[in-house]
Amino acid sequence: MTYAIDTSVIMAILLDEPGRDVAARRVSGAVLNSVNLAEIITKCIEMAVPPEVAKAYIRDSNIEVAPFDAELAVAAGDLFKVAKKGVLSLGDRACIATAIRLNATALTADRVWSTLDLPCPVELIR
Repeated sequence: MTYAIDTSVIMAILLDEPGRDVAARRVSGAVLNSVNLAEIITKCIEMAVPPEVAKAYIRDSNIEVAPFDAELAVAAGDLFKVAKKGVLSLGDRACIATAIRLNATALTADRVWSTLDLPCPVELIR
């Protein structure tokens, strides 16, 4: 099974949060959108985690970073219609759009995703 992973998945691993074990078992060979990578680096800086730790984990886990191209940008924009304003961030929609493109499962810690009518499967890490 292919996974498109959300920012929350990597942060759960790096911060040793609930769901870490499930996340760690799923990420090898998964796909991470470049928008989510930007979010991860930002969150690391906010939480005083050296961004190099995140970059090394992503590299060592064989996680592919997918570019946020024009087609994904349009798909992510269209996903705004799926939920009320503010429910899905741009990063959320970038991950979901990546999952749709790849016929993959979106992996997240964000429970609200499982309540939405998304055109891809969603798996929660906690």
